[in-house]
Amino acid sequence: MSLLNKKLLTALLMFCCSNHLYAAPNPVSACNGTSLEARFDSGVAWSMCVSLEQNAGLVIQQLKLTSLNFERRVLGQASLAQLETVFDDNKGSPSFAVTRDGLGADKLVTLTSNDCPNGKLYPDPTGRNVVCTRYQADELLYKYAYQAYRQTSYFEVFSISQGTSLQTYTQRWRFYENGVIEPALGFSGKLPRFANAELGFGRAVKDNNQWALGFSSYLGWRLDFDLGKDPNNDIVEEITSTASPSRRQKYLNTEVLQQETARNLNPELKTSWRIKDGDETNSDGRTISYEIFPSNYYQSVGNFRGRPWLSKDIYFTHYQTCEQYASDNKPTGACARNALQYTENKEIIEKSDLVVWYKQNYHYLPRSDDSDYMSTDWVSFQLVPRDWTATNPL
Repeated sequence: MSLLNKKLLTALLMFCCSNHLYAAPNPVSACNGTSLEARFDSGVAWSMCVSLEQNAGLVIQQLKLTSLNFERRVLGQASLAQLETVFDDNKGSPSFAVTRDGLGADKLVTLTSNDCPNGKLYPDPTGRNVVCTRYQADELLYKYAYQAYRQTSYFEVFSISQGTSLQTYTQRWRFYENGVIEPALGFSGKLPRFANAELGFGRAVKDNNQWALGFSSYLGWRLDFDLGKDPNNDIVEEITSTASPSRRQKYLNTEVLQQETARNLNPELKTSWRIKDGDETNSDGRTISYEIFPSNYYQSVGNFRGRPWLSKDIYFTHYQTCEQYASDNKPTGACARNALQYTENKEIIEKSDLVVWYKQNYHYLPRSDDSDYMSTDWVSFQLVPRDWTATNPL
């Protein structure tokens, strides 16, 4: 091989194997959806692009938080990336509300002013109003005796999807004045009926021949972080608080996760994870970050059928375009089927374009009060700013 051909081959390999091959879409590109801005009296503001995807439904893109003296990007893209459901008798195959049934397009419910009181409705490409935004007052942000207190507010974005089954799902995102982000999914609809179901898996809802079965749903959230000016230099830090053998003290440990990995929650430990920027700091010199606070841990150990992605609670991966869904992903090119397999390459994630996959479980046991319509149950968690500012601007 000639020297010139060797140089060309080397350059080609460097291009193919560089991080730029997996670079996410430009987070500051034009909004392919609806541009929204939520501004509070304090001067704090959120800006975002809200789009509607056929499978995932409501998608948040280009999320930025603005305060009195800065504007910073938080998320490049975030959405519900899977909703897998199986009934307690485990006789049927799981359903995949995102990848097979879809939560967008014709599954989106047309909203009226009654669905969106004191809010504003936004249409999909067909002209149907399917997205609601509104401001809501929240509880006290802080209070110190009679000297200081402040009530806070949040900006809410939601849509409602009617699945192919009897289930109705509300995707809701809340953006708080203090910088907290709260994704949530609401479960409601009608209870499916089964004739002659086995005892122990359900409860009679109308007569002795009709049963409503319990079911488990597994939510997979996809969070593509793009903190600060550079979307390709984010870092994962695991924060663990461990009790001493005597249970009289607690020890703090922090660890930077260098490679793609998956973690389980442990009831004996207080564990959270923060995504921090590789360079940007607040005015006190501390690295800006967002901390992930898990919730509903009591459901996290469930794993019907031994499905791989249900074996862990949270995954950290390097961005790849074809890794779109937590499970039932179409394995094209270098991409696998589920979040657990995404971590097998052990790519370096320290100072990279980082994607977090957070799994939540929801288990429902039918009760007579829910016949015929199931009361809405919410599953949520929070992303909380940490060292975002040197002092509280509120």
